[in-house]
Amino acid sequence: MKTLISLAILTALSSSLWAADAKAIIVMEDDAQQVWITAASATNLEYKETEIAIDRLRVARSSLLSIFFYEPDLYKEAMVLFENRDYAGAKTKFKECAEAFKKLEEIPGNYGTLAGFYVLECCRIQGELEELAQLLEVYRGQASLVRESQKNQFEVYIAWDAVRTKSWARLEGLTAEMLAQKRWTGTQLAQIYYCRGMACEGIGNATDALNAFNGAFTADFTASSELAKKAALACLRVIKGHEEVQLAMKLFGTEDEDPNSTGSTLLQEGVALCELWTKALGDGQALPAEYKELLKYKAKAS
Repeated sequence: MKTLISLAILTALSSSLWAADAKAIIVMEDDAQQVWITAASATNLEYKETEIAIDRLRVARSSLLSIFFYEPDLYKEAMVLFENRDYAGAKTKFKECAEAFKKLEEIPGNYGTLAGFYVLECCRIQGELEELAQLLEVYRGQASLVRESQKNQFEVYIAWDAVRTKSWARLEGLTAEMLAQKRWTGTQLAQIYYCRGMACEGIGNATDALNAFNGAFTADFTASSELAKKAALACLRVIKGHEEVQLAMKLFGTEDEDPNSTGSTLLQEGVALCELWTKALGDGQALPAEYKELLKYKAKAS
């Protein structure tokens, strides 16, 4: 019996560690008050007037004009990791934050919902598309996000899921429709272009694939550096596999070489991209071995 009681106590304590009260300011028609929100539903808000208070008060959400949350330390720690591009570490911290403030998911702008969104973003950036698909099935916070760009990202996730399932024909049409719209951020445009590049490459349209990957490379270079690297390597993959480029490599330096051919032009674009990778784009990461051989085809300056 003592063992069962001890287990029950430990379970309760471990569960409470995941729950956190959210420091916030609630604004009513004739008052504004700093509180610690302990729970929320679609109709009511439960809170304490001080952090260490025992008594809980309840107010109808319809009587509140607005709610402003203080940024939790746990969220700050996660965001520092995210901005330093430690996406694995950030994902772990964001998951902790999402769980700690899960009880507030009904309130727009809460940090539990926002942390959950960044868990999805960490998965996307790291290319963990299977986990992203699984998390999207259970994520319920889209309505509580306050930024329109974050809500729009869920439409971009549809394109990423088509990449996951290799639904190339559907993805090619989907991204064409998306690019006709004018509501995307630079980061989202880079994603859409990249997904389109994957689709075009998948259906064997090398020219459109290169154009799309170039779009991903240039749409948001500084903020989407990881995607820019992927797009650059995708360009090199398409260029190296192009039939006319392979012919240009065979004829390079011979009397039959045509420097004005499509293959030669693409080959020199590949050489330039390899050099850019080495100088800046790779950020210290070595150019993959399968593309290093392109550098020996650099045309001599006339």
